[in-house]
Amino acid sequence: MVPVTHCLAPSGRQGFRLSPYFQEKALLVGQALPFDQASALIEELLGEPMSDKQIERVCHYYGQVLEAEKQQEPVYQATEQLHYAMMDGSMVFIRQEGWREIKLGRVFAERDSMAEKQRGTIRESRYVAHLGGHDGFLEEFDHLLSGKKQLVALADGARWIWQYWDTFHPEAIQILDFYHVVEKIGQWASLLFTDPAKQQEWMDLQEQYLLTNQAREVIDAITSFTCQGEKKKLQDQLLTYLKNNLDRMHYQTYREKGYHIGSGAIEAAHRNVIQKRLKLSGQRWTAQGLQQVANLRVAYLSNQWECVQSAIRSAA
Repeated sequence: MVPVTHCLAPSGRQGFRLSPYFQEKALLVGQALPFDQASALIEELLGEPMSDKQIERVCHYYGQVLEAEKQQEPVYQATEQLHYAMMDGSMVFIRQEGWREIKLGRVFAERDSMAEKQRGTIRESRYVAHLGGHDGFLEEFDHLLSGKKQLVALADGARWIWQYWDTFHPEAIQILDFYHVVEKIGQWASLLFTDPAKQQEWMDLQEQYLLTNQAREVIDAITSFTCQGEKKKLQDQLLTYLKNNLDRMHYQTYREKGYHIGSGAIEAAHRNVIQKRLKLSGQRWTAQGLQQVANLRVAYLSNQWECVQSAIRSAA
């Protein structure tokens, strides 16, 4: 490939030696595939060699540009449309640090979401990914909510998430993920029942209570068991969890209003945004490198690739 006259492609070894056109192609493929695979694919499709190191440098550079742009004030666009907002964390491996949590937020309009039984049919979403503490993530996540007046917050019950909603968006409708509740109850029930049929019968009754706004009946049913030792400890933890979230478990009411009651959308987002690119076998990221590629992936999957194109034009 012939070097071009470009501020990011000087004659020295550190230059990209890529035109703006090829820089964008490198970013598109690099945010989706490991850099060595991206290199092979670009040469096959475009007929021009591009090394994995070139792609890596371009991705890290523009990923850092996007990181700097996160500090800008959000564009306020008031809307009365109902939006769902979800957040959760998953673990990624960082070289010389080990496993760390990357937090992911997802916001989408109700009109972009199909019926809940048709999983994976959200037409458009906005994402934010942050490797670090709650404060930095929540500041970035809050930008996604700018101007949105009707919010449904779905989560699995982590205390820091509900504290955020209570403090900054108390008007939001808070819903505890129904399927997560059933899973936690089921895990505890599996310690009590030796007969699987009786366990299933008891669980079916608890689910029916939950779906008919009778969460207190579930609490009473769990309390009725006399437990000792570890079972008692887990029973107390489960009861505390349910009591703390009673106001977020009016599932019959939520369903009658057409709201989703499960946070599967954020779990799917972790698979699509994070795991497909950043948790592949053998990958060992630096913290900065992982965040930079995550920023590119978020821009692409949020349909905001014009931010990357603008950065390339500015650099040129």
